[in-house]
Amino acid sequence: MPEIGESRKKGGLIRTGQITQYGGYQDDGLLQKGLSKRYVILTTGPRAGTTDITVNAKTDAHSNNCVYDRRTKLTWSRYFSDSLGPASDGKLPWTTNGNGEGIFTYVAAANAAKLAGYSDWRIPNAHELNSLFQIEAPAALPDTTAFPTFTSSIVLWSATTRTDDTTNAMSPEFLRGRHALNLKTSTQYLLLVRGG
Repeated sequence: MPEIGESRKKGGLIRTGQITQYGGYQDDGLLQKGLSKRYVILTTGPRAGTTDITVNAKTDAHSNNCVYDRRTKLTWSRYFSDSLGPASDGKLPWTTNGNGEGIFTYVAAANAAKLAGYSDWRIPNAHELNSLFQIEAPAALPDTTAFPTFTSSIVLWSATTRTDDTTNAMSPEFLRGRHALNLKTSTQYLLLVRGG
C-alpha cells in the first residue's frame, strides 16, 4: 500500500479540464492535477451504422458509434436519442409515463435491440456523468471530438435519485458544470453507458 502523498501508477481521479489560472493562485487551472481523459472513438464493425430502438411505436435510428474511456473503463453511446419521447425530440421522462416512455424503458429496448452489438447498456450514475465534464469557461462541455452533438443547453438524466426528495433525480448541466435536480416526470436527454 503506497504511503499518503506517494504517487500510484494506476487509478486516480480524472482532470477537471480547467486550463485557465484565476487570480494568480495555485488553483486547478495552474496545477491541472489528475489523469487526462483518454477516449477511443469506435465507429467500425458493430459500432458502424445505426440500430433501431422502438418505444411506444416510435423508432429511433440510434447511432452505433461508441466512445471508450481508457481511464474509467466506461463505454458511452456517442450520441443520445433525438427522436423519441412525448415531443419526439429525444427527451424522455425518468419515470415511465402512461405511454410507456421513460429512460428505463428506453435502455431495455436498446439492450433488446443490441445497440452497437451490446446488451448491457444502463443509465449512468451522477459520478460517471461527472467524468464527462470538461470544466473550462464558458461551459463544461465534453470533448467535442468524442461527443460532437453536445451543446451547452443539454441536460442529461442520471440514475441517481436525490435523497432528500425522491421525486427528483440528479442531472448534469453542461452549461454550468454542475448537477441540477429535475423532477422525474420532466423530460431530459439520455446518454447510455456500459462497463464500470
